[in-house]
Amino acid sequence: MVVLAHVLYLLPFSLFQPLTSAISLPPKPVINTPFSIRDTNANGTLLNAIDPTKLDVRPVYSDIKLPPTSILMTAVDTMVKVALENWEGRMASKVFVIDDPKYSQVQFVIRGPNPGAEIQNAYAVLGTFLVMNGILSDPLTRFRASFHRLYYSAQLVGSIEVRSSVAGSGPGPEVSKSPDDGDNELPVGTNVASLSAPAWQDPRLQVSIARGPDIFTIYETFYATYTLIRQVAINAAVQPRDAPLRDFSVTVDAPPITARNHPIAASFRNVRNPPRTARIPPYFQPKWLIKALGQLPQRSLDSRNFNDVFHMGITVDRVMIGEGYVVRKQSDAVETS
Repeated sequence: MVVLAHVLYLLPFSLFQPLTSAISLPPKPVINTPFSIRDTNANGTLLNAIDPTKLDVRPVYSDIKLPPTSILMTAVDTMVKVALENWEGRMASKVFVIDDPKYSQVQFVIRGPNPGAEIQNAYAVLGTFLVMNGILSDPLTRFRASFHRLYYSAQLVGSIEVRSSVAGSGPGPEVSKSPDDGDNELPVGTNVASLSAPAWQDPRLQVSIARGPDIFTIYETFYATYTLIRQVAINAAVQPRDAPLRDFSVTVDAPPITARNHPIAASFRNVRNPPRTARIPPYFQPKWLIKALGQLPQRSLDSRNFNDVFHMGITVDRVMIGEGYVVRKQSDAVETS
């Protein structure tokens, strides 16, 4: 009943909020949603394009219930931290846990395909998104300790474990096996976690948020955040590292996580005219938008305000570098492609 109580606590924000009349929004930016990223081997040699649609996750859920909000927040922290790294880089097995007593009950453990192997950062970001997509698709039963194998074109490329941070309460091996994976038991992790500050905190960054009239569910707020971080990372991976992030728009439409027939529209752009570049810092770099997006869930939780974001302003060193919105798509008020 513990997890059910947590879930019920998260559900007062009705999934089907009445839509208000159309509101005026910032002009529609140029849409840019590239869908291939580069894959490199350990020596940095270009191998082939990664298609995110070919990454698959095979989960196993245990009976051990975990605090939903801790899972939601730790996923944000994990995605932000890895997305800030070189997309083509690789990392050894790593434990992610937030240094905040409200959320530190949960760890995300990301591993390579076998002991001692590294996982490419791209797979870690895309894989964490898929893990949360699966959990939020059935929140009443999936806020539990779990183990997720990641496959790209049917080849094992890594794994993500969601487990308790409390000593002695790890998942353990008592979990049913997946019918399509002969040995899919939850391994007992041996990684040593170190608490770290949330990745979105940066003294140079100020984020202003103006709320709109529509109310999102807490799940919609988090899912939109995961989707946008994923998209920014993909967009950044196909352009020079010092180039400003291109303007882009995204439609988030994933029932039952988002309200059926009422998707979420998001759009972000460089606000300088002419746009600032690496020669005139600060400028609209992917890292600033990723960190700004990472702040949205915690600020929503702290204020108990899950209204849509009519305007988000991104300021670095007191210079406005970008802006955007995350709203419910209504009639013709928001255009996306």
